[in-house]
Amino acid sequence: MTTLRHPVALTVLTGFLGSGKTTLLNRLLRQAAMSRCAVVVNEIGEIGLDHLLIGATRERSVALLENGCLCCGARGELADTVDLLLGQMERGEIPPFERVIVETTGLARPGPVLSELLGDERLASRIALDGVVATADALHMQGQLARHAQAREQLAAADALLITKTDLADGPTLGALYAALDALNPGAPRIRVEHGEIDAEQLFGWLAPHTLPAWLRSRDVLLAASGETPADGDGLPLQSAMRLAAQRNAHPDVETFCLTFDAPLPLAALETALTVLLAYHGEQILRVKGICRVVGEDAPVVVHGVQQLLHEPLRVAAWPDDDRRTRLVFIVHGISPDVVRATFTHFLSGEEAAPTIQHGEPSSNR
Repeated sequence: MTTLRHPVALTVLTGFLGSGKTTLLNRLLRQAAMSRCAVVVNEIGEIGLDHLLIGATRERSVALLENGCLCCGARGELADTVDLLLGQMERGEIPPFERVIVETTGLARPGPVLSELLGDERLASRIALDGVVATADALHMQGQLARHAQAREQLAAADALLITKTDLADGPTLGALYAALDALNPGAPRIRVEHGEIDAEQLFGWLAPHTLPAWLRSRDVLLAASGETPADGDGLPLQSAMRLAAQRNAHPDVETFCLTFDAPLPLAALETALTVLLAYHGEQILRVKGICRVVGEDAPVVVHGVQQLLHEPLRVAAWPDDDRRTRLVFIVHGISPDVVRATFTHFLSGEEAAPTIQHGEPSSNR
């Protein structure tokens, strides 16, 4: 029997049809860094590697690859599949693993996938979200964003963006895509993928406990959402190009804004406001991320949520810069920022109850 001392890290790999997820996985599964991973894919036959089949049922099959990675084909509920894998590991029926990577279908909305996995009571203490990684097709993504809500939601919910087919796209095409991503998910780190090649380690650690999440290591996510322009050479390329007008024109149903609070916040009231907000309006909130200054604590508290799901707050060692304000970045569709602000005003009291809403309009640096 294997006893889980720590929750197994969960990485969700999403991306629209044809964006290169399966090609990417085929390359990743050859790497040694995947040796203690279990990968859940839609159809195991799509993974073109030699493997040793160690178990098969009508519902799913499990393959042990040469580098020690487990590959599982899921044709039913994802939560059932992950529960099965964990149970088999705990009983010693399959080799132990430290991470689960779930590849979604090309048309899947990431919110319901995360809600199914992280909201399942069987998995509550056995898995912990390590990040959502989305593939974006450099050649076709702009057209897909214009036509498909699923494509917009996949990229908006991501902690990191893998830009695929960059070897086939010219500079202007990449520049236009980056500008569109600035509007849709400001500050999300972008990783260029050429010929399907990427270091497996780049998929991991985006929400690692007790460390500052990667999307907050650069202040661009907060500057972009508030409309402030990074100094020359500071941050991601084209981040300063994000403007509210471009945001609305490119993705009229998706809006990014930032709530800032100057005074420290009571943590219990902050969590209550976020919980109620996501419970009532979760379908319209694609992602919320923030760094918070809370009463009685010197170090920052990081919060993040996807649709109805609010994750456990993370305490990190230090602030990323000299700005000690609470800053909450929302990526939403079909809900007014005023509704979000009113929810916080209701549950908070005193000086901290009046957050500032900042959109992607141009403003000077602080």
